[in-house]
Amino acid sequence: MVALSCCALLIRGAGEAGAEARKADLESFELVWKTLRDRYWDQSMAGLDWQSVHDRYLPQVQGARSKAEARGVINSMIRLLPSSHLAIIPGELYRLPDTKGSLPVSNKGSRAGTSASDTAEDDSGVTGLTVGLIGDRVVVERVEAGSSGAKANVRPGWIINGVDGQSTRELFTSLGEAQQIRSKSLLPQIVESWLSGPPRSTVNVTFIKGDGKSALCPLQLEEPAGEPVRFGNLPPEHVQIEHRTLEGGIGYIRLNLFLDPVGVMPEIEKAIHQFKDAPGIVLDLRNNPGGLAIMAMGIAGWFVSEDGARLGTMTSRDSTLNFVINPRLNPYRGRLAILVNGGSASTSEILAQGLRDLGRARVFGTRTAGAALPSNIIQLPNGDRFQYPEANYISAQGRVLEGNGVELDTVVAPTIPALLAGKDLPLEAAREWSKEK
Repeated sequence: MVALSCCALLIRGAGEAGAEARKADLESFELVWKTLRDRYWDQSMAGLDWQSVHDRYLPQVQGARSKAEARGVINSMIRLLPSSHLAIIPGELYRLPDTKGSLPVSNKGSRAGTSASDTAEDDSGVTGLTVGLIGDRVVVERVEAGSSGAKANVRPGWIINGVDGQSTRELFTSLGEAQQIRSKSLLPQIVESWLSGPPRSTVNVTFIKGDGKSALCPLQLEEPAGEPVRFGNLPPEHVQIEHRTLEGGIGYIRLNLFLDPVGVMPEIEKAIHQFKDAPGIVLDLRNNPGGLAIMAMGIAGWFVSEDGARLGTMTSRDSTLNFVINPRLNPYRGRLAILVNGGSASTSEILAQGLRDLGRARVFGTRTAGAALPSNIIQLPNGDRFQYPEANYISAQGRVLEGNGVELDTVVAPTIPALLAGKDLPLEAAREWSKEK
């Protein structure tokens, strides 16, 4: 009888916990719907009857049997609005890198060479490979020095055919059938997520090398380079900034995220002083998804000397903010080239288009993400976070970046033969222009 009583208590406890979880999911749905009703930048809600939308999806959330199912319903609802920066961020992503031995096993499953204790840490290991889409193939565009990819002698220009048995060709085909160009542009990000996982675990990547032969490379996942930074309700991110001198005396600055202003801004200042006599500077914002918009104004101040110049205007339901540049005492006055690609979004687009509008920069590369709406992130009752756009952005000369991207001066894309030959065509084009008198 005692065993039966204990069993009954366990069942009742599990039922109560499940009921509480479903209640939190329902409260999260209501909070997302109300937040968009009250704060979404387009008060017309893109012409939708927002109350009818609520009534349509409410029964689906009420019938959801798990957090993942409820999250899927909420995602379906928010996708009705035609904006970027609309996302439900799973609470599982919010793991601190310095927390060891107390986190659940990754929802991606265990990688080869890991145990439960190995996977009980931040799911942030990387291979050091930056990938891009060339034609219909996912290609390695950059290999971080000292990374596991570099140690395995992976080369730019190699095609990624599969990751742990998942085919990149099949992924491309499925997106192509849906005829969603925007989704296709996300394909490299999806593959990079396949290339991540618990540090010290192994991911098996099948490449097609430059000679056309296939190679299976087990790559150990390592902690990302750069300092881990937390900001507001964003997951931990690793910020990297580098600056060096290119051939011909051209300065080069690369920033992967607009976060950590305390660490980044002094490095920008150091680079500007280092390159004060350079004929030109290349600012590389490729694969930079954005971050703090205020940093764009601060960085622009190193290249603009006029008071009152602005990068554009942000308009919400109840306010208007001009992105006014704060000129530095000794700004750089030489040529400025900015590199962008499909991974450049948000603050990267605001800075690139803003400086182009002012006639201060020439933009090289390929079409950007067209995702420039300022957004906010709130925590939901079920532990997830919700990101939503609360303002619209228009450049100083009236260009709408949302859905369009930055206006390019010189379209130049990487090619597989060039990458295999060790050439970065967009960078070379920007460097050559920067050298001109």
